[in-house]
Amino acid sequence: MTVSHCSTPQASVPPKLDPVYEQAVAAAKKAGAQPADPLTVPLTEARAKQQRYFAFLAADAPEVASVRDYTLKTDFGPFIVRLYTPSERGVRDTSSAQHSLSPVVVFTRGAGWWAGNLDSHDRTMRLLANKTGMAVCGVDYHCAPEARFPTQLNELLKAIQWLRSGGNVVGVDGRRMVLMGESAGATLSALAAIRLKGEQVSGLVLFYGNLAGPSEKSREYSRWVWSNFLGTSEIPADHAAVPTQSDVSGLPPTWLGVGDCDPLVGDSEAFAERLKAAGIPHTLKIYPGVPHAFVMMSRLYAGADAALDDAARAAHEFIGRVET
Repeated sequence: MTVSHCSTPQASVPPKLDPVYEQAVAAAKKAGAQPADPLTVPLTEARAKQQRYFAFLAADAPEVASVRDYTLKTDFGPFIVRLYTPSERGVRDTSSAQHSLSPVVVFTRGAGWWAGNLDSHDRTMRLLANKTGMAVCGVDYHCAPEARFPTQLNELLKAIQWLRSGGNVVGVDGRRMVLMGESAGATLSALAAIRLKGEQVSGLVLFYGNLAGPSEKSREYSRWVWSNFLGTSEIPADHAAVPTQSDVSGLPPTWLGVGDCDPLVGDSEAFAERLKAAGIPHTLKIYPGVPHAFVMMSRLYAGADAALDDAARAAHEFIGRVET
């Protein structure tokens, strides 16, 4: 895999939002769809507003061949995984003749661990299924603060175990698996791969993860998110929930995508440096003119759809490495 590192603009010249992206945001606002701020309204109200925003972004989702929900159980309680089979038009040649089962992308959503569900990211998962031609398994982990770390990670690991042990029953080859996530879901995906070192994960695809934990310079929202997730405002060094504080040796090839207007761009850069030091093949792609969570704008912003194409190509490359 070709390793490339993109650098952010000089600090003296702050990056500017792409005017086309700004038009997409304006269109959403005109339709009454805006993200919620859980720091200013009660959490229940914030979740309801955020879900309305997600519903607007997820509209007009592409068709896929099938969508099936399954209930898995953990000590914390049941949770749902959703399995997407790509449409015939979306299927690429992901299987050589000896493979009758589909590779699988395990997708974990973002939304700060506090919001969202399978429906909120339905459009993204349908697009990924059709763009990769692989099965996509979405993991509906429990939200914080009702559930705290490591509950969400344990649920992702449970889903991975389920696909590995019984994926053949649902048409999936759990030995050919890419972990993909965005934002908080990218964090969980990275942590799962760290836990599973030595076991077969074909690759990691991470969009703008919360990979470095909060700091004194972090936004108030970021500190709130981590506090909700961990149940503490004080995060010690080497915390098991922070990927950049973990041993990344032995991780699979990794692709990272982040916007240059994202406050978390430094997290992806720091994680890429950790991977580089450990000799892990990786690519860091920094997209100009876009902020955090830009991939969710795929219905309104062509750049988001193109970024999902990049992620799909990375997933293909990782699966191809396993088959050669």
